[in-house]
Amino acid sequence: MEATIKFKSGKTITVEVNGNCYIKSKKPSFPDDLSVVTVTNGDGTQQVFENARLIECAAVDGKYWFSFLSETEQEKTIRELREENELLEGAIAELAEIIGGGE
Repeated sequence: MEATIKFKSGKTITVEVNGNCYIKSKKPSFPDDLSVVTVTNGDGTQQVFENARLIECAAVDGKYWFSFLSETEQEKTIRELREENELLEGAIAELAEIIGGGE
């Protein structure tokens, strides 16, 4: 069965489907932004991956096999906490510089 994969950027690629894997005869290039990846199968059914991760793109018998996974709620929480932590660390560094008199 064939499917079309559409990325948030608007880029699309046509692939073969084998179970949860997608197959291309040439190595596909993927955009950096995988926040929304929509797979539309030949029968019109869709699967949407949010904050997707590319799960290995491996060459097997001259074809490239790959798959996507959506970010889990736990992974999302951890990512958000890390982002907040980075912001706080930057604010603390700025305050330390101001207090130390080295603007």
